[in-house]
Amino acid sequence: MTSFRLLLLAMIPFVPGVGVAAEIPTETSSMVHSKSAAATGKSYYLINCQQCHDADGRALANIDYIAADLTTPSTWFYGTSALHIFSSIKFGAGLEMPPFKDSLDDTTIWQIVAHVLNIGPKEGRPTED
Repeated sequence: MTSFRLLLLAMIPFVPGVGVAAEIPTETSSMVHSKSAAATGKSYYLINCQQCHDADGRALANIDYIAADLTTPSTWFYGTSALHIFSSIKFGAGLEMPPFKDSLDDTTIWQIVAHVLNIGPKEGRPTED
């Protein structure tokens, strides 16, 4: 098992009988490079994520939650790769970020990942149509 996968497993709380390791993808979806996936992901982001991260991803307006500024990956605690972002959305991150595995399917999560990359630094944004 790669050290990256072990790191992801260490970030996820153990729940007996759930089989979390089988749910973690080992490869990044090609959707993270797609502008159209990012546009679709924005809609899902606005429904599911803006309450904590704000519509622009900066997490400045809500004082009730400690949320990551999604436009500044260098400040994130749980990794910046597309697989890390996927894992944080699906399984949660820390005590503040809830898991969305029961309410969002993997395709929707990958679309949100594409949107998160799209609002971040220019070099990480989706470029394919």
